[in-house]
Amino acid sequence: MKGSIRKRGNSYQYRFHIRDPITNERTEVSKGGFRTKKEAQAALTLALAEVEKGEFIKFDKMTFQELSELWMANKKGEVRESTIYSYKRALGARIIPVFGNKDIKDIKAMHIHNFYMQLKDAGLSKKYIAYVGTIIGSIFKKAVELELLRDNPVTNVKKPKMQKQKQKSWSVEQALTFLTAARVRADYYLAYHLAFYTGMRIGEVLGLHWSDIDFEKKKIYVRHSLTLKEGQYVIGPPKTESSERVIPITDPLIEEFNNHRKFSKNTSDDLVFRTKKGKLVIPYTLRYIMKKICLDLDLPLIRFHDIRRTHTTILMDRGMSPKLVSERLGHSDASIALNIYTDVYDERQEEASNLMDEILSRGQSVVKGEKSDDETL
Repeated sequence: MKGSIRKRGNSYQYRFHIRDPITNERTEVSKGGFRTKKEAQAALTLALAEVEKGEFIKFDKMTFQELSELWMANKKGEVRESTIYSYKRALGARIIPVFGNKDIKDIKAMHIHNFYMQLKDAGLSKKYIAYVGTIIGSIFKKAVELELLRDNPVTNVKKPKMQKQKQKSWSVEQALTFLTAARVRADYYLAYHLAFYTGMRIGEVLGLHWSDIDFEKKKIYVRHSLTLKEGQYVIGPPKTESSERVIPITDPLIEEFNNHRKFSKNTSDDLVFRTKKGKLVIPYTLRYIMKKICLDLDLPLIRFHDIRRTHTTILMDRGMSPKLVSERLGHSDASIALNIYTDVYDERQEEASNLMDEILSRGQSVVKGEKSDDETL
């Protein structure tokens, strides 16, 4: 491969040709602004050496918006449509407004760092910042794969340190207090009862079909879920392969199902839960009712998803193994259940210390009492 040097005004420029990594078309590479012919020749020699080693990067200007669209096109078919929708929301709300019009080669690690700090200052959670960072990192990874960039600017940038917020869950007493009130006040009482009983996700609860319930074998087959697709709720498959699972049920829950099917107006021939007008029940409905009851009863505010945490905590408090709990929840890894339980570990440790203090104090009181009796003899 050869190049050439030519004078352009008061400076020098080098030129050579390579294959474009995207179109595979022969394209010209040129760079000018060198003060002397000797400087231009040295730069040309270095560039040609990089080409030989496969390290030379040349591309026409590509904006982050264009790169993200290329990345999104590749993601379609690889992930669930609800995940695609989630990507689009994060890109549109947070990422594109900051990086969209920038040339990808001009985005450096410092820009990523500053972006993370902006999200932190805006009060966004550590989990959301990490999620956004993962999206940006994956987009730039695609640029490196296509040899549009040599390095991924996200790779070595650390997420901002933030104090971990402990996830909330209810005690057995709090859960029962809520369910008692929900039975009287909520049209979708069974949805809450089912979530506490099984640990099913809100989408799995609202996507449950009557055909998913085997009343004779007393089993629920989790094989549907309510998900977002392009901003519209639809019934699709569960979140992951491990989410498709079988949950044993007992006679009391079967009786709840039978009563719901017989007397409730919020059901249909296919779905266990529908509105009175026959529409899909959206998650907001359950969340709104739950929040209202919590406020009225002065219960700690938790998310519907935290019912799964409550379910996990109750079972593990009773000695059920993390593996069995994870299988019941549809997790692929038992460590997820352990991580959930870790959030209430400190509280359990405090309870254990108080219990031991009570036991030992009682024991010491008995010993002291016996000793005083001896002294009276």
